[in-house]
Amino acid sequence: MAATVTESGGVKVVTEVVPQSDPRAAQLDSTAPQPSSALVKGFRKAQPKALGTIQIICGFTQISFGIALMIAESPAPALTVASGVYFWIGFLLVSSGSVLVETERRESIRMVKVCCIISGLVILATLAAVIIHGVEIGQPIPWCSMRESGKMTPLNCSPSVYILNHGLNSMFILLCLLELCTAIAALVYGHKAMKQRDYTQMVL
Repeated sequence: MAATVTESGGVKVVTEVVPQSDPRAAQLDSTAPQPSSALVKGFRKAQPKALGTIQIICGFTQISFGIALMIAESPAPALTVASGVYFWIGFLLVSSGSVLVETERRESIRMVKVCCIISGLVILATLAAVIIHGVEIGQPIPWCSMRESGKMTPLNCSPSVYILNHGLNSMFILLCLLELCTAIAALVYGHKAMKQRDYTQMVL
């Protein structure tokens, strides 16, 4: 057994090397905290089950409205329906939410890493969805126009049609902002856990 004493900033640091044959070595190994478990518990402070539930509900909401609007706008689909934004962001949210809920049951740092990756994709997808909904609000409604000789001729639509269209897109913009907040929260806590993991490995 060897011990070294070093001084740094007026503080004495005593480093003792315990041989593997020493009985205290087994005791140290048994009392040492498991890094993966501790890091996952740190990530759980973000309440991943609640965040995942919110994302799953939002995802199914997006898919449900996508199916309804696709059927209603089949003669002249709007930008959001034509781009399929309701479906790809909906399935992405369901996948991300399912992974977040799964981290509540499994203590795996790999699951946290997967959460970070999918949360990053959700952030990009929701930002793209906000842009698409915003562009559609500024465009004329397709079913309020008629194509004649290669030109779009506006038709007289009632104001309630515009209110419904703009209100629906505004609602989905707010829903995307909620999805964005949940994804950012998961990404921030996941990044902290991954960063703490690297620090723990370096110390060990």
